[in-house]
Amino acid sequence: MSSSKLHTKPPTLEAFARWARLKKYRIEVTYGVYVYTPVEKAVFWTIFCLLFTAISFAALVYTKRNVTLLLKYASIYVNRDGGATSAVSNLFPRTHTALSLSEQGIKSLAETMGSATNSQIP
Repeated sequence: MSSSKLHTKPPTLEAFARWARLKKYRIEVTYGVYVYTPVEKAVFWTIFCLLFTAISFAALVYTKRNVTLLLKYASIYVNRDGGATSAVSNLFPRTHTALSLSEQGIKSLAETMGSATNSQIP
């Protein structure tokens, strides 16, 4: 063998296949899959592949939206257009915050809580 053949890189597809075999081996050794029966292995790998596919799909689908939100809020902080209060107020509408309760709402909440029976006392 010549020295040039010893230092050549394997083709990309072969390198990917080797990487995948090593990852499969690592998972089998870590989680003890190598001692499972063939049916148990099939169930394990089916569940593993379904979960991996679902998580990867969700990551791909929602990445654009999450990056857009991140950039939007980062620009708010950088440009000082309201700071944290504006970012927080965009996340929580005023109609659903505890601070927007009127006195009547707070009184009725207190009355409801006061008239509640304790289920621990016989």
